[in-house]
Amino acid sequence: MSVIVVGTMAFDAIETPFGKTDQIVGGSGTYVAYAASNFVTPVQQVSIVGYDFPQEEMNELKSRGVQLEGVEVVKDKKSFFWSGRYHMDMNSRDTLITDLNVLADFNPQIPDS
Repeated sequence: MSVIVVGTMAFDAIETPFGKTDQIVGGSGTYVAYAASNFVTPVQQVSIVGYDFPQEEMNELKSRGVQLEGVEVVKDKKSFFWSGRYHMDMNSRDTLITDLNVLADFNPQIPDS
């Protein structure tokens, strides 16, 4: 059995009442792939990233059985970026910044494998 994950691989900046990060790896696709790799391999990742997405992160995903043939790397654009502020209940939040960057041109391609 395998799983296909189609989602964002991104950077996030997050503020909470308990702390703040300026830029961390984020995106629903990134974390769904990590979670799914605990239960099934291969995980087929479909996404788009820019030149700034860390190769170390790609290597870690690969080491966990995530196949990245469906991840397009755009050499001259930045990755998707989202910034938000979470409220005390940690369920509600305000979006501060959304920079689509490479995501503006995302046309998902599902690999044959």
